[in-house]
Amino acid sequence: MTEAFKLAEQEVAVLCVLMLRGPQTPGEIRGRTGRMYEFQSLEEVEQVLDALMISEPHPFVTKLPRQPGTKESRFAQLLGGEIKVEEHVQISAPRPEPAVLEVRAENERFAKLEEHVETLQLELAELKQQFLEFKKQFE
Repeated sequence: MTEAFKLAEQEVAVLCVLMLRGPQTPGEIRGRTGRMYEFQSLEEVEQVLDALMISEPHPFVTKLPRQPGTKESRFAQLLGGEIKVEEHVQISAPRPEPAVLEVRAENERFAKLEEHVETLQLELAELKQQFLEFKKQFE
């Protein structure tokens, strides 16, 4: 990549982390590039990201909109083409923990059971009413 795209060592490190891990914040990039390049500060990471965003003939990196609940924007690589923001939001949304999924499944199961019991109670009440009417015919 250094020869083909004429990139510096730190730029290659940033692109590698973005390709491997997906969209990242500058802090995440700094912490995950240590084996390839040791950034001295977040400002240095941001300078590299800025350079990759304005590189010619096409940018290598884009800054994604900050998501609700996060304090920093993420950056994504563009080597695979343009990124759709909707896909990024779905990808980066935190996945629920297995315990949360289990509780949700239990809640859905209980809701279905409650609905089923309510239906059965209505049917039973209707059958009782029909039986009483039938019984009155013979009195």
